[in-house]
Amino acid sequence: MLDVAARLPTPPELSIGPGDDAAVLASAAGESIVVSVDLSIEGVHFRREWLTWEAIGYRATAAALSDLAAMAARPLGALVSVALPIELETGVYLQLAAGLTEALADAEAALLGGDTSRSPGAAVIDVTVIGAVVEPVTRGGATPGDQVWVTGRLGGAAAAVLAYNSALEPAPPARRRFEHPTPRWREARWLAERGLLTAMIDLSDGLAGDAAHIARASGAGLRLRLDRLPLDEALEGWSDTTVARRIAAGGGEDYELLFTSPAGRVDRVRDAFQRTFDLELTRIGDAVEDTDLPASGVTWIDRAGEPVDPPATAGFDHFAG
Repeated sequence: MLDVAARLPTPPELSIGPGDDAAVLASAAGESIVVSVDLSIEGVHFRREWLTWEAIGYRATAAALSDLAAMAARPLGALVSVALPIELETGVYLQLAAGLTEALADAEAALLGGDTSRSPGAAVIDVTVIGAVVEPVTRGGATPGDQVWVTGRLGGAAAAVLAYNSALEPAPPARRRFEHPTPRWREARWLAERGLLTAMIDLSDGLAGDAAHIARASGAGLRLRLDRLPLDEALEGWSDTTVARRIAAGGGEDYELLFTSPAGRVDRVRDAFQRTFDLELTRIGDAVEDTDLPASGVTWIDRAGEPVDPPATAGFDHFAG
């Protein structure tokens, strides 16, 4: 891991880097350390026949970094452990390292250490990320009257998975979204610094499921407009736009940000945000009183405000059978 670490940024908080028994970080005054871990297992989170090993390494690291974005934390570094089946060649490790290095470099984060091992079965990649933030944003701060917003466009990764599962090659935009997700930590910090965020989550398991996490944590309902969902370009040309929007709502691994904000606040800075990041902000609903709502806490409505059936897939549960 040391040769990889040497090619990455060294944050000033890193007082002892990789090469010793452990890395040592010293946070800036007033900041809290944020830690998250993300596990990627072959056959569950990725398939060799769909992706290069470089893309697998990138996605595993980006997914972990996205958890820092969800709390508006700036990345400091990551610990990466990899277990590979014995039949794989040494070059696979180098390809994985290239992918994770690219993801960390894009996030201005250091490789703090890690471990490598053989696996008796599937390949396993475990990424622990460390960040810092003065005031973390949680899932639990939404209140009735807040507006619900999402960054970017949705459904590109889900469109790629649909194609792969049908033995088809995904459209290039969908493939790019699936292979190379972007953790939105810079965007999250920009919004947080302007006091716009009451609750936030990154869209890893799908909008429908992740919206329910905010609703439950906040004790507030979310009323979301299916027709307002911003579709990824891979879905824009679909003749049945309702099906396309249901895929965008139920699919996962977009790694965009879903957040709530007091009414009218985001509108004042929306154009500045979009100019700064070349990224859309779309209002998709409102937080409401948690009464007469489904168990998920999320109600889906159409353009006329009438209830519609929720998306068929609402997040991923590893233990749901």
